[in-house]
Amino acid sequence: MHHFIDADGSPTGFVAWYNHRTDKSRIRNLRPMVKNSNYAVQRMEMLAMYFALLDSLKYLTVTKHVKRTFSKNFNMQIRSDSKSTIEQLIGKCEIKDALIQRIYVSINRLLHRIPQLIKFSHVKRSRNIAGILLNEKRRRKGGYSHVYDIFF
Repeated sequence: MHHFIDADGSPTGFVAWYNHRTDKSRIRNLRPMVKNSNYAVQRMEMLAMYFALLDSLKYLTVTKHVKRTFSKNFNMQIRSDSKSTIEQLIGKCEIKDALIQRIYVSINRLLHRIPQLIKFSHVKRSRNIAGILLNEKRRRKGGYSHVYDIFF
């Protein structure tokens, strides 16, 4: 059984995820990255992956509900339209930025709490539902006033 969660981030300070199985999504408003920063986009993409995992943790950790619902063949993919982020997460590409490295370590800590197999994969931008949600958010320019401070 395949289970997909799409994740996307924007240097304007928004990260989003969309769970295809539950049809649930979330947009978080974080602090925007410094304009024209070398790693702004990659940092937000990696944060989007982190929050996709963190917010889905209750569905993925071992509980009676998970044992009843998922088989050992359960396979979850967290998808991003950022190829470099996926390559960093699977160890194919070196992480050169210290903040991205800290986010990566935090993602790995979360992965150790999840008994199911989690894969990271690339998805075309046009098929990334989280990215579509962020685009709609930009067009509406409203809501989501709470800003989270993130420390890694």
